[in-house]
Amino acid sequence: MTKTTLSINFYNAKITDELKNEFMQAINHELAGMNIEMLNDSIARLEKQTSSIQKDIDDNGDDEAGTKQKKLDGINATISDNKDARIKCEESQEKTLEIYNKVVTVMSEKNKDHFGNKKDVVRTVLRVLATWNNSKLVKYAIIPAFQSPALYDALETIHITSTADDDGMLILTDDVEQAYKKASQELETIIKTTFSLSFETPYTAQMRVKLNATDKKLLNDCYVKGFTNKFDTDDDGNVSFKKRQINTLVKAKKNKKTQEVTYDYTGLASTISNIVIKHYFA
Repeated sequence: MTKTTLSINFYNAKITDELKNEFMQAINHELAGMNIEMLNDSIARLEKQTSSIQKDIDDNGDDEAGTKQKKLDGINATISDNKDARIKCEESQEKTLEIYNKVVTVMSEKNKDHFGNKKDVVRTVLRVLATWNNSKLVKYAIIPAFQSPALYDALETIHITSTADDDGMLILTDDVEQAYKKASQELETIIKTTFSLSFETPYTAQMRVKLNATDKKLLNDCYVKGFTNKFDTDDDGNVSFKKRQINTLVKAKKNKKTQEVTYDYTGLASTISNIVIKHYFA
């Protein structure tokens, strides 16, 4: 089996094959960790399904073909497979733990002036690299997941509250132009503090990711994921159009009791991570 080595563009110029191998082991350690997170989420979701199906069987029985039981057995088999896969990932983590701890410690240690790369950033870089061939893992990559209300507000101004002319072209009002500038500033801050290595290490050179205009356009193009139409039905069965809900990379949820709005940045963070990873290679 061919050993995988990522041809990234920020290896230290003097890195040896031994150190490059250690760096790859650290990536594989984070890969195993993210797979464990994903498997745990899958197992939890499937176990909720089995509980629901089992309750349905207990309360209402099954048909002659045993359709519900067959479905239950299939889900239980998948859960078992996921648990077996999790054990393998845990074994992989254990094998790479010592080297992983060394790499993260070395890459985040302070210099004589007491400055160095943050451990969270080092781990984020390793985890982003580990997603190169599995897009399902991207949402687990960033430690910690950033939250930028200013970026959210700017993107909402650009895509949701903005207006268009008769040809569907975005009208560049002062608010929209300022939102584009604000979004660009926020992205630069996020990239600097989340995805860039400010200090050289034995494994890596100093690395600062810079998003270009094409990258920023791509993020804007991806921000709106689609839309759903909502309808109301009155007591007489009359259906009327209620609203159109635009689905975006950031999910906003309002607490009905407290009116507090919370935001899920997973989609936005994943998209930015997917944009950034290209710059680790090219």
